Amino acid sequence: MKIHFLGSGASEGIPNPFCRCDICQQARKVKGKEVRTHSSAIIDDVLLIDLAPTFSHQILRDGLDGSAITDLLFTHTHPDHFNAGELFSRMEGFGHGLDYPLNIYGNDMAITGCLNILNGYSEQRFRFHRLVPFVTVRCGKYQVTPLLANHARWEQCYLYYIEKDGCALFYGHDSGWFPESTWCWLSGKSIDIAVLECTYGDRQGNRTDNHMSLSTVCAAVEKLRNQNSLGEQSQVVLSHISHSSAQCHETLVAWCQARNMIAAWDGLIVNSQG
Repeated sequence: MKIHFLGSGASEGIPNPFCRCDICQQARKVKGKEVRTHSSAIIDDVLLIDLAPTFSHQILRDGLDGSAITDLLFTHTHPDHFNAGELFSRMEGFGHGLDYPLNIYGNDMAITGCLNILNGYSEQRFRFHRLVPFVTVRCGKYQVTPLLANHARWEQCYLYYIEKDGCALFYGHDSGWFPESTWCWLSGKSIDIAVLECTYGDRQGNRTDNHMSLSTVCAAVEKLRNQNSLGEQSQVVLSHISHSSAQCHETLVAWCQARNMIAAWDGLIVNSQG
């Protein structure tokens, strides 16, 4: 299983267009891996996780074919993850030469939001699937289980455990310290690639809410290892990085390398070693 990080930034991206902090100023000057678009990832070039406001730029930058995407998972409906208006370009009369539907999965708010935008859609272009927490569904070649996140106050946000051919990916953001029900479900489940977030940077506390700090990441990785979810060959990747974390790419890479983790950047590709 291959995961391609289309974007590795938090909601503002880096640089934040309205910010003059040191991290944003450095990103404008250095560019390259310091520039982070909104977080999104695609698995094996066909299974998209979240549709970012910068989606069109992301796939053009990385030479990907958006029409090849067969399935779309939404984690939640915050605007940096839920750019559902982009889907109108796949409606009949707008996207041409398409002979199969895009299957869209998410919570009530995500599915309702899509339906409100895609008025008059046909099942030849879109099919919608409302997910229930901890209930596994078949998604193309993948088994997908939505798990509960610790994120929005008034929305049931999802993390995803994705399996294919004996390999498992855990996509664990946006979320702070996971709810106990999610920890219980993950206990003993093997994870080949774990994607966590570090929006809060060096903020103190190993059980932050809404998003993770670097301390929360360390505590979460330790718990996953103690629960026999992460083994010696498992890979841990950090993404959803904010300029407010005060971590430039080089600094975050050094922090991750010291702990046998990977700092994501826009365009990074990680293949399962399982």
